[in-house]
Amino acid sequence: MQNKRVLAWRRLGKLWKKPEGISPKPSCFSRQEGETAVLNRVKSLLERVLDKLVGDRILLSPNAITLLSLVFSAATLLASYLGFPLLFTAFVLLLSALLDSLDGYVARKRGRITKFGAFFDSTVDRISDALHTYALYLCGILEPHLAYAMLASEYLVSYTRARAESLGASFSGIGLMERGERVLAKAAVIVLQSANPYASRALAYALIVLTAVTAAQRVHAAADMLK
Repeated sequence: MQNKRVLAWRRLGKLWKKPEGISPKPSCFSRQEGETAVLNRVKSLLERVLDKLVGDRILLSPNAITLLSLVFSAATLLASYLGFPLLFTAFVLLLSALLDSLDGYVARKRGRITKFGAFFDSTVDRISDALHTYALYLCGILEPHLAYAMLASEYLVSYTRARAESLGASFSGIGLMERGERVLAKAAVIVLQSANPYASRALAYALIVLTAVTAAQRVHAAADMLK
């Protein structure tokens, strides 16, 4: 009965995306946390392009790229604070997400995958989540209490997976809104704000609800798997 409930959650997740195919690890942190099948295909295409254009000539270390993604996340917040065009703000946000996906590529190319790199990447992701959510508030999309609800839901999604996998559970394919989807949704929310503020706010509300649902899905799945 327990296995049937777990499989049901995974089948529900497949309606939105294919399973990530990430094996559980004893560490609470993973460079691949939040990467979905769709985003993995995009990243794979980008990596092939990078292989042809630059090969091994990328000078920055994986951790430096992770730090640079944090700089662009902070730039997203600064752009929203200074009132830059919303399309520009969304573009900077997407650049931060792109850099966040490239650190793992560089680490694999150089054979420099480390436990600290995974820890640092996950820590920067949490900071970036806060900066991106605060940017939605500064853009006039979310009220303070809704920004808090969004951030709390995001942190719950990340924590429930990290804690469950540290205890030996596999959360591959469980949950509707992982980090990749959330970042893309936030960029879409900002873009929509420039064209249709009502649609932008509706999408932001939906993101909050679906993120909370994802956290609840993982708690329920953990209750089945961690007996």
